[in-house]
Amino acid sequence: MPKKYHISTKVTPLQVDNVFKFKIVRGENCINCGKCTKVCIYEAHKRGKRDPRKMADPNTVVCRNCFRCIQECPRGALEKSIDMDFRNIGGSFWKPDMFITLFKQSEDGKVPVTGAGYRGPFTGEGFDGMWTDMSEIVRPTRDGIHGREYISTAVELGRKLNHLKFDENGKLISKINKTVDIPIPIIFDIPAEDISDNVLTALLKAASELSTFIIMPADDIGKDVEKYSGNIIPLIDLDNADEHKALLKNANLISFEYNAESKENFQKTRNRISKLSDAVAIVRVKAGNDIEDIVSALAHDGAEVIHVVTDYCGRGEDGRLVKDIIRSVHLRLVDEKIRDEVTLIFSGGISMAEHVPKAMLCGADLTAIDLPIMIGFGARLFEGPEKLLVFPVGLDKVPARTLTQRVINLMGAWHSQILEMMGAMGIREARRLRGETGRAIFFEDIDNDTFGRLFKKKEAVNL
Repeated sequence: MPKKYHISTKVTPLQVDNVFKFKIVRGENCINCGKCTKVCIYEAHKRGKRDPRKMADPNTVVCRNCFRCIQECPRGALEKSIDMDFRNIGGSFWKPDMFITLFKQSEDGKVPVTGAGYRGPFTGEGFDGMWTDMSEIVRPTRDGIHGREYISTAVELGRKLNHLKFDENGKLISKINKTVDIPIPIIFDIPAEDISDNVLTALLKAASELSTFIIMPADDIGKDVEKYSGNIIPLIDLDNADEHKALLKNANLISFEYNAESKENFQKTRNRISKLSDAVAIVRVKAGNDIEDIVSALAHDGAEVIHVVTDYCGRGEDGRLVKDIIRSVHLRLVDEKIRDEVTLIFSGGISMAEHVPKAMLCGADLTAIDLPIMIGFGARLFEGPEKLLVFPVGLDKVPARTLTQRVINLMGAWHSQILEMMGAMGIREARRLRGETGRAIFFEDIDNDTFGRLFKKKEAVNL
């Protein structure tokens, strides 16, 4: 049994201009009685520093929206309204509430309490149209995050054998392929946008402390980050791979883009990389309408790890959502009886902790993320009219240690939620999550089971 994995979180505030949901306004009819300072446990209300007889402007950043100050004010002088920045941020996929949740998780690493008073809708696109079967939640011995039973979130990257072969003397003749274990089913991806040096350092340090990996273009890996090389997955350009011989020689994992050469003769490409490094190779493929054919061909040609990339909203080039792409690719390999031999990573559209186990239930082995970490740093994302990621002013001056701890906090919160979901589903090993659709409920399935016959009958009448 692998060693128990624990992520140590620590409250780490970040003094930047982040998003908040409600804006509090103090009216002119305030009598400065100070009642709000006594009822607000988050200290959103304080007296003025220059003149303590008067109340200072409310500090909306620390407000947790309990509405206690509104209810207790004897003059009804406090008003709350939805902040305009909150209304305008994100888009149809990245909902405004996600920004607050990710920022808060990065601050304290705790599991958020959400859903109270939620008035729906209870389904939506992608992972929102998928639920997990929590029927094991009543088991008294379930673990969750409390440690009564051990739940492993470790996953393995690499090519696995379908079976072992022995000679007539009982000697193993099968070649055991190299694999790499990581304690959480999450690796980091470098965002497409430029990031400051302290943000990059924080990502590298966090990957190292969490014992996971970060994908990074080989051209950007200098001597200043060599000490983190054990946790870096160099992303190489096959045309100039020879320029990074020293880097690749010491890597545990390397990544390269799927291109015309890979398509024409993958074995030739793989052999060329093998001469440079014995690291486990990851083929990075953009999800298009032929992704099932590409993944199938790569798996049959001996690919060890395939990384399928969708856009930042979890859509492939053909418009399909990542949930449907994962299921389709996974089932194709299952039908061809080769699924167990190859590792599948999916990225894009993994925005919340629950998306990780849901992606694995659909058939992924693990996931890669980038934007949730940036949002934990206070970055604002706007979907329309085109993708725009805006970092807060002053972020480049924040100590890297502070940002590192915020990444660790975010992963701590996600790890706790994954443990809770696995415990409630009665699954003790993350490896068993892969393709375990018996623990998943899909909206399209129950919609068809419930109303399918009625609509089919109507269609038959129309014909």
